[in-house]
Amino acid sequence: MSPRRYRSSRRQAAAEATRQRIVEATVALHADQGVLATTYAQIARRADVAVPTVYKHFPDQGPLLRACTGHVFAQAPALGPELFEGIVTAGERLVVLARAAFALHRFLSPWMRWGIHEQAAIPELAKILGEGSARLRALIRLALEPRFGAHPPAGLPGLIEILLDFTAWQRLTRDHGISQQAAEEQCQVALLALLHAEGTTAKPKPGPRNTRPETRQA
Repeated sequence: MSPRRYRSSRRQAAAEATRQRIVEATVALHADQGVLATTYAQIARRADVAVPTVYKHFPDQGPLLRACTGHVFAQAPALGPELFEGIVTAGERLVVLARAAFALHRFLSPWMRWGIHEQAAIPELAKILGEGSARLRALIRLALEPRFGAHPPAGLPGLIEILLDFTAWQRLTRDHGISQQAAEEQCQVALLALLHAEGTTAKPKPGPRNTRPETRQA
């Protein structure tokens, strides 16, 4: 390798190492205090770099949030279609999906406890969380596919999404004092009950129609 190429490779490696320190510092700050309270000056201090260096790698918040999300999800429990490999019933798929979703909630809770509120003020964060919700909805439909095909009953995927959502897990484990294991077990029972009830629950009958002739006021 020529001296010029060697120096270029060293510079590139050093730049990548600096970028990684910035991402890791930002991830830690977001877990401690959320996105809105985190400044580039704090990131620079924690990463031990100059503030202009942070801007050089991440000129605005969007790419920084994406990099942080990628860093976190690279270490997170898997939540994808591979969960259902070899599982042929909707009930079993829902149980596996609930376990995986709750494992992901536990891992992401240091960031999500801020993110669910801050997304209203940060469009890029809202977009990232929206993509996560879309992935969960796709997995719910895939879990239901063995029983309902591509067209599950209206309302059923939405009810399942509510049970598997981070806010539901948070309220059960934080606000109602239920252990994480108990919350997971209760969620699984509720999911299977919903699946069993679908198609057996009597539909509400429409109320009696008013057949009396209208009376006109003078």
